[in-house]
Amino acid sequence: MSSPLWQLTLGLRALLINIVIFVLLAAALAWYLGGSLLPGRQTVNFPAFEWMGDDYHFRVIGHGTTPEPVRWELLHSMPDGDQERLTLGIDGRWRNVWGPLVYDGGVLIGLEVETRDDTMHWWVAQIDRDRAVTTKEVDGRDMMLGALRGAPQLGVTQLPPGNADQREAPTP
Repeated sequence: MSSPLWQLTLGLRALLINIVIFVLLAAALAWYLGGSLLPGRQTVNFPAFEWMGDDYHFRVIGHGTTPEPVRWELLHSMPDGDQERLTLGIDGRWRNVWGPLVYDGGVLIGLEVETRDDTMHWWVAQIDRDRAVTTKEVDGRDMMLGALRGAPQLGVTQLPPGNADQREAPTP
């Protein structure tokens, strides 16, 4: 006759083996689906836009376990495959991004930036044909969105939709 302690030991061993197999299969499924069993920093790369022969794209970074807001980055893909992070000369964490608005003279981007003292500032950034960056802080979100529609303070005049045939040829 076998001892009940021996049967309990065999039962616990079988349970332990089942738990290990379950965790391994769950980890393999999470890896296959592109995730992780333990949530951490999540990164999403947005589709690239091409401008003057170079590829640029936005990346948004968040954290799966804390309620902190997401952070945005603009990356420039180099010909050798490396990526350069563009700060556009603006200090702080990018919290929201509008754009890119690609037009004949360059690229416009609207940014909502949180500074170290937890205040929000709105910026309009322009990258021109020479890849020079011009940034201007505006008074609020509405001014920033208006600047993206037509940014005279940055020397940009946008034509209304449907008037594309009235554009002048770009000057070299």
